[in-house]
Amino acid sequence: MIKTFSFSILFFLGAVLSTFFNVEELASKESVVVLSSESYLKIKGKTNVSTFECQFDMTTISDAIRIHYKDYNQSIKFTDTKLILPNVEFNCGGKAINKDFNKLLNTEEYPEIILKLKEISKVKHQNNTTTATIEITISNIVKSYTVPISITNDHNIQVSGVMPLDINDFNLTAPTKMLGMVKVSPKIEIQFSLKILKP
Repeated sequence: MIKTFSFSILFFLGAVLSTFFNVEELASKESVVVLSSESYLKIKGKTNVSTFECQFDMTTISDAIRIHYKDYNQSIKFTDTKLILPNVEFNCGGKAINKDFNKLLNTEEYPEIILKLKEISKVKHQNNTTTATIEITISNIVKSYTVPISITNDHNIQVSGVMPLDINDFNLTAPTKMLGMVKVSPKIEIQFSLKILKP
């Protein structure tokens, strides 16, 4: 299984670079980071009768993540910096809902969610917040989002945020239950809190 964890979430990498490596030149750079076991990434959604949460198994991300970037005045831009999330590593709390989740994502045909980090702004707002541009591939459809992220910097770096998605943007059709009376909302969220360590 590919150990290079792609969604997601890589929003944190810009903060790592500017804090740990103090890069100033426009030449292409390369480095690695490691995710702490305290990190999490989950997809949250709701139906017309309840809510659900599918959490990614972070223990599958044991290797260092290699990143490639250029540092500009206002932003850090990345090339080929991604996390690959196997759909089957999401646990929604039971076999039946896991099956529905994988049916929703067309796992048999497209077994992975791919998140590519494109850019992180250096412009800080209130409470140490900034923005990241993320390219996400679900069911072979690619969309880009600009996502607000918050950064906590103590001994290590911790980055957290919420990325709202509409499954209709990816041509996904949510399964229904009980003769169509239970329906999944097309609005979902990817929530993440990623603690970064130097390897």
